Amino acid sequence: MLTLLRRLAPGQSRVLPAAEQGFVHLVGAATGLLLLAMAFGWYVPREIALFLFLGAVLSLAFLTATGHPGRSRGRSWWAIALAALSLAACAYFIAMRPVHELRLPMIDELTPLDIAASILLILLVLEATRRCIGMTLVTLVLVFLAYAVLGNRLTGAFAHRGFTTQEMVDHLVFSTNGLFGPALEVAAFLVFVFVVFGALLDRFGGADFFYEMANSLVGRQVGGASKVAVVSSGLYGSISGSPTADVVTTGSFSIPLMIRTGTSRTHAGAIESAASTGGALLPPVMGSAAFLMTDFTGIPYASIVLAALVPALLYYLSVFLAVHFKAHRDGLKPMSEGETPRLRDVLTRHWIYLLPIGLLVWGVLSLNRPSFAGAIACAALLPVAILRERSPLKLVKALFYGLSDGMKGMIGVGVACAIAGLVVGTLSMTDLTGKISSGLFVMADGNPLLTVVTAAFVIIVLGMGMPTPAVYALSAVLAAPALIALGIELLPAHLFIVYIASMSAITPPVAVAAFAAASIAQANPVKIAVLACRIAMVAFILPFVFIYHPALLLVGSAGTILLSVTLVVAGVVALNAALEGYCLVRLDGLRRGLLLAAGLALLLPSDAMRIAGMVLFAAMMLWLLANRRASRSVAVAG
Repeated sequence: MLTLLRRLAPGQSRVLPAAEQGFVHLVGAATGLLLLAMAFGWYVPREIALFLFLGAVLSLAFLTATGHPGRSRGRSWWAIALAALSLAACAYFIAMRPVHELRLPMIDELTPLDIAASILLILLVLEATRRCIGMTLVTLVLVFLAYAVLGNRLTGAFAHRGFTTQEMVDHLVFSTNGLFGPALEVAAFLVFVFVVFGALLDRFGGADFFYEMANSLVGRQVGGASKVAVVSSGLYGSISGSPTADVVTTGSFSIPLMIRTGTSRTHAGAIESAASTGGALLPPVMGSAAFLMTDFTGIPYASIVLAALVPALLYYLSVFLAVHFKAHRDGLKPMSEGETPRLRDVLTRHWIYLLPIGLLVWGVLSLNRPSFAGAIACAALLPVAILRERSPLKLVKALFYGLSDGMKGMIGVGVACAIAGLVVGTLSMTDLTGKISSGLFVMADGNPLLTVVTAAFVIIVLGMGMPTPAVYALSAVLAAPALIALGIELLPAHLFIVYIASMSAITPPVAVAAFAAASIAQANPVKIAVLACRIAMVAFILPFVFIYHPALLLVGSAGTILLSVTLVVAGVVALNAALEGYCLVRLDGLRRGLLLAAGLALLLPSDAMRIAGMVLFAAMMLWLLANRRASRSVAVAG
């Protein structure tokens, strides 16, 4: 079993010699500068920009990742050859663009060299996916491609007319429905700007600012170290949008601090994993999947951000309460005064960081051009950089490496979006989407709730070991039509997919955020993943709630929204208290069971059950409050 998992796992990061490292930084910074200039409005033809982006992503993927977890992390001539082939293949398409522009897609013949270059590019994308994401996704893509090739030999509903090699290549490479389709376009022209903003912010001390801010806000509370991890990971993750990057950045501070103040290694890793995963759900950036959602649905990004705000805050409320109740149950101490700075002091030292972050939030909500909003936020980092790096040489160096870091952070996302384009292209070419949606209905026997549960299960299975953008892109074409056919609105249906897909970072057995946390906490990654899923359980429940109660997405009257949010908050409190065994006082089995029943009832779609849950929750809180007063009276009398 372990051998099989190692075969399916992605490669490791390489330790590059100086020459290759310099090349990686140069390609990363040059590509980053080009994409940033385009975000500011500099015109480059779409096709040329995508060829350059894909060539950079593939070459960096081969140079920075090994072919297998057990392979040597040093120089590899195979990797260098594959990187050169990637650049050559994309250079061919750039050189041939004037010719390809004049041909009529699906009508004019492709030359043998066009077909050979296209097949080579597809194979390079598959190999880069194997190295960066793992064999699971490659196997899935190969199944879809095999269906396109052999589906005409099937009988029944899943048969298709069959396709020639030229038709497949034309659709997958030369149309906007395949490899160079919306997913790769969003990655290059939208996601990158926000990733590079996070990389530059990190270069200029942004992670330290978020950590100190969180420390000043909650460090003096009971279980302060764990709460600092939750708040700092949420703040940083809302900008970076990457659970793994969040774990590595904030977890390097928070996990050792939690362990030092009495939290077990497994629990420390789980708290950091759950808190970091939520960053992909928290505005203003929300990770890469939200940008793909704008393209798939046509819904403005600002509307998605506003709709996602309340569920994201409820998620972090849940994680915070889980930490809070456990800290009181275990008797953890607050952090010492010397370890917790005052908020005024933090803002006095670091107020300038609020300028680019505030500008980013304003731009995303006010402008109808998210990429431009990200670009001006990057420009607003210059005052921070000038104050931090006094020397002009150091400033240029920091900007160079920040752009390079941003591009390296895009490797996994870029590869995932490229491979997702191949799947989406295959699905559209064979009309498999409608057949799978019909299959979901059949599996659920036409039951609406069971269809939603089945769709969630499919998304979770797809998400094991895959990055969120790839999971969302696949699920948006596989599961979304089935959800919308049930009468669910477009926004709740796609946001449902984003939430379930985001949980792939902590879903066993291949939970990338949990594995990153395990390397810092020195604990078992599977145990961390299982515990992280329990801490983050509200993220698995909330999508079902807002599908049936879209008031959580700020849809409806103010009174309806307020009532719905109040009931869900009560449900989140009750569930976390039941799971952690504490709420005002330690809870026995009976009171935990009653709170669990109240919490579940408050989150059910039935109005009668929600009212019953609220009555039970109110009665339980009065009972627990009376117990707390009684225990305090006994303590004073003693």
